[in-house]
Amino acid sequence: MNRITISTPAGPVSALQAAGSSRGQPLHFAHATGMNAQLYARMLAPLAADFAITASDARGHGFTGLPKDPAALTSWDEFAADLDMLLGVIDGDARWILAGHSMGAAVSLLAAALRPDRVAGLVMVDPAMLPFEVSALVRAGQAIPNPMADQAAKRRGLFPSRADARAAYHGRGVFRSWADEDLDAYLAGGLVETAEGVELACAPAFESATFRAVSPHVEAALHSLTCPFILIAGEHGSTVQTGELAAFAAHPACLGATRIAGTTHFVPLERPDLVRDAIAQVSSAAASGR
Repeated sequence: MNRITISTPAGPVSALQAAGSSRGQPLHFAHATGMNAQLYARMLAPLAADFAITASDARGHGFTGLPKDPAALTSWDEFAADLDMLLGVIDGDARWILAGHSMGAAVSLLAAALRPDRVAGLVMVDPAMLPFEVSALVRAGQAIPNPMADQAAKRRGLFPSRADARAAYHGRGVFRSWADEDLDAYLAGGLVETAEGVELACAPAFESATFRAVSPHVEAALHSLTCPFILIAGEHGSTVQTGELAAFAAHPACLGATRIAGTTHFVPLERPDLVRDAIAQVSSAAASGR
């Protein structure tokens, strides 16, 4: 996949696009909090024969140049608006398949609710969401603990070299189950050179702000969906609780809501075949008018 810069009314967006796939079904893939598009390139590449693939770096992540003030980020609705803007710039007349992981899955859902005329189908891989009863408390103005945001704020953001950054992550924490090539892809798309060494493109302060901005509107977005969709959840450490999985499964447009045995939150790295199959299934259903 080739990296390009797409000019939008809000600023430049960095994205990967699959070479030679411009005539296929438009597909956008959105990444998780703190991650970047390049992490998913290996998973997406086999789809290039049938899809016109774009995987973009969200605001404050990767190499995208949109404004990224942590204090100004209040809601994932802003990421959804950025995504809708990007789709309009690339091909505003197309009906897109939206897919994403974690935050990217939730943002894709919010974008589908924002512009249902632009979205033909949706694939959500372990979407990051609050339990619906907790979302109701947030909407009512109640503050809730956010340990992920607290932890992200303490992350180290600067390293003397890429080798030092790789050594700090390899086999540790969320990276424990990752293949070496996935870690290398994450670092290639998520580190920027500085006079002092390399630093995370998604600064710890912005990653923390992103976790704090988690949307309390996932349930409402789900209820508004009319396009076919599939949800894939991990078995261990999933951000999709049992009650929420059942709510997605009960939706009339749901083609499947499944928890995959032996996987973690990073299903796209562990079972990329299932994610690709889900994308193909949703695209087929959309084409047949389901």
